[in-house]
Amino acid sequence: IMTKINNVRNVVILRTDRIGEVLLSTVAVDDIKKQYPDSKVSFVTSAYSRSLLDNREDLENVWEADTSGRKNMLLEAGRLAATLRPVKFDTAIVLNPHKMLHLACFFAGIPNRVGYDRKWGFLLNRKIKDLRDEGSKHETEYTRDLLRSVGIIPGTDGPSLTTGISAEKSLTNKLIADDILEKDKIIIVQPGSSNPAKRWPKDKYKELIKRINDELGIKSIVLGDKEEQQLVRSIMSGREKMAVSFAGKLDLKEVAALLKRSILFVGNDNGPMHMAAALGVPVIAIFGRNIPGVSPVRWRPWGKGHVVFHEDTGCEVCKDAACPYEYKCLDAVTVDAVFEVVKKMVNERV
Repeated sequence: IMTKINNVRNVVILRTDRIGEVLLSTVAVDDIKKQYPDSKVSFVTSAYSRSLLDNREDLENVWEADTSGRKNMLLEAGRLAATLRPVKFDTAIVLNPHKMLHLACFFAGIPNRVGYDRKWGFLLNRKIKDLRDEGSKHETEYTRDLLRSVGIIPGTDGPSLTTGISAEKSLTNKLIADDILEKDKIIIVQPGSSNPAKRWPKDKYKELIKRINDELGIKSIVLGDKEEQQLVRSIMSGREKMAVSFAGKLDLKEVAALLKRSILFVGNDNGPMHMAAALGVPVIAIFGRNIPGVSPVRWRPWGKGHVVFHEDTGCEVCKDAACPYEYKCLDAVTVDAVFEVVKKMVNERV
């Protein structure tokens, strides 16, 4: 066990990957502030996830750094170090191991450098073995294991998310433009994901939207980013009266505002799923893949009242996106089973 850091006064947390990962890791901010109420906490994240952290009053600074590999690593580490150094941090906590982040904290002369012992872990002076690929506990719990190793007492709450009044206003205007009024019930359907091995078949989403409309009388709102517009278009074909597409039309804050307005989220394992859970919206999540490190044990929607579908179709070794069986684990999740849960959850909410 590592030695406790005696007093955390000025700490920077670094997590520069995608929406779900960054959102789940914000429990670190809450835990540090709880134990050290007078401490100052800053955050380094990706441009992609940045707006999740905007208007959080418990953060002094939010900076962006690029760990995508598109930029020269040494230059990017130097640039980040130049940002961090003048702030005189006593502690850096690196939540996604990356050579560039480790270098930047080292160059910035931060005395306590906490993280995982990989990707140039020798640049850190307080580190634990990275066991997250075992997938034996939830991602928030792995974050808290790291905090615990330096004497920060972990909390039990999940991540929280704020929307902001301007995003709520602009969202309301966009909803009205699509004839969706304050009184209308909203179910969010999110069919996309960056990885095809995480996408429930689009025909099943088409069928689900039809049943939600025909049997529950509720229009679905189909979400997606700009890259998913084509996928959403093919799902919307023939469903124009039953659903509204907001694919590529909202920024991240507006997505949060929309989720907050909804009574239910149905979708794949993706960022908005974690956002919905953080906003207290019931989630039905569909997982594929039979790999411990990406399983629902680690990545399920955090909190109570959510339902996860994850079928084991007996693959000995999961090939992930290179699946030779046309993602039969996803195909094994039936529309009937999902719709039954939708119906039950809607009845509970309405």
